Amino acid sequence: NVIRAWSSSIWRDVPFGAIQLAIFELTKSYILNDPDIDFDSSTLLTEAIIGAFAGGWGAFLTNPFDIITTRIITQSVDEDPLGVLEMGQKVYEEGGPLAFFVGWQARVGYWAPAISIFLSCYCSVRQAGVQNGWF
Repeated sequence: NVIRAWSSSIWRDVPFGAIQLAIFELTKSYILNDPDIDFDSSTLLTEAIIGAFAGGWGAFLTNPFDIITTRIITQSVDEDPLGVLEMGQKVYEEGGPLAFFVGWQARVGYWAPAISIFLSCYCSVRQAGVQNGWF
């Protein structure tokens, strides 16, 4: 089950990271380039809010892979182990498309503030590094 769980974790975590960063950067870029928006998108608070928004969407959109990963990790040792596609099929057969979004509120509730903190801290360190010539 370790290899199957690792494989499903990759399917969950790589898109999650890509989605949250893309939404974060696109949102900041939109704010910077829209002449009708008049506030600084580089403040700690703004980056925290945008980070929460991006992290929440990333968590929501990758919830189906979290369901699959959790089911792979918790499947009984008495049954034949299922891989990512087989477990996805089983989840769909048992509950239809909505079964992939069970628990999305908890996932978004955890990741939105976590990504908010991470991205705002990252941007603060990056800004300090640029201003002080650290890199």
